[in-house]
Amino acid sequence: MEQKKIEHITLHLMVFSTIVVIGVLARQTALHYGWDEFSSYLILVVCSIVMGAIYFNLQMAFSQILSPAIEKCFMKFECYRNKVMAVEESPTPLDDTVEPIISEPLIEVETTSDTSEEVSTPMSSETNEGEAKLPKEDATPSIEEPKQPSEYEILRVSAMAEKERASKEKLDKVLTYTKQTLVSYLEEESLHRLCGYVAEYYLSDSLPKVESIKLSSQLKTIDAMHFGWNIGKAFGKPRLQTATFIKKVFAHTLRDVEISTIERKMSHTESECKIKLDRKIA
Repeated sequence: MEQKKIEHITLHLMVFSTIVVIGVLARQTALHYGWDEFSSYLILVVCSIVMGAIYFNLQMAFSQILSPAIEKCFMKFECYRNKVMAVEESPTPLDDTVEPIISEPLIEVETTSDTSEEVSTPMSSETNEGEAKLPKEDATPSIEEPKQPSEYEILRVSAMAEKERASKEKLDKVLTYTKQTLVSYLEEESLHRLCGYVAEYYLSDSLPKVESIKLSSQLKTIDAMHFGWNIGKAFGKPRLQTATFIKKVFAHTLRDVEISTIERKMSHTESECKIKLDRKIA
């Protein structure tokens, strides 16, 4: 690469020198024929520019027209064609910065057979030694076993599961009681709504938003209060909270009764009623 660059610079210097020489000769010729100094220098500059333009035009014409034509003619000769093909097929030389490949040392082993031979085998001791000296950090880390839950965690999970099971069993028992007790006194849609209100009342700490459900005229206020006491006792809810709940749910039936009266009389048994106090579901 550097050699070609030097050749191009040398060629351009030679051409430039030739152009300068021709320009100086033209100036001397102009002075010889009586031209003034300015005109002679102008002749020098114009002559140099014209010669440079002629050179560059000839170079372009040679590289674009004459060179392909000459190469085409030379390609007809087999020796030149083979030389060009050999140059094109030769691999590109590697960069000087690439480090040479160091081959492994070979060991010559003499055999004791009749035909003595020297066998060259690659030295593998260094490789094995290198493998033995690998740091322990490169070894595949062992997979840690999952941490076993403690006895406390097992007991806590078991207790919570048992508590949830007992709570669900209690709710199912109260809902079954509600359906069996009021199925004769409520329409199907009203009975389903009442079961939803009862479940929400049990699962929530606050009173649910309800729409009044009208009980059959066969039931009296004491029946509604007994029903409220039965489910409130089974859920472990306070009497006042249960009285407020059934007052909202059975607003039509308990329209003339105050919440305080419901709280006080919901477990009384003096009057006749169809819904009895049921201590079994509690």
